[in-house]
Amino acid sequence: MVGRTLAETTLPAGAVIVTVVRDGQPNDTTPKTRLQPGHELLADTEQEIHAAFQ
Repeated sequence: MVGRTLAETTLPAGAVIVTVVRDGQPNDTTPKTRLQPGHELLADTEQEIHAAFQ
């Protein structure tokens, strides 16, 4: 996935990207964010994200 933008990233059905973690810190992301070596992609399902904020 290195070198791809988040918009170019395919995830399993129902999964959404929460953030990109760099050096242990979450970062603001946009669909144009390009994944680099060392980035960690944090993803979850929409249902789990909504449940966390209920």
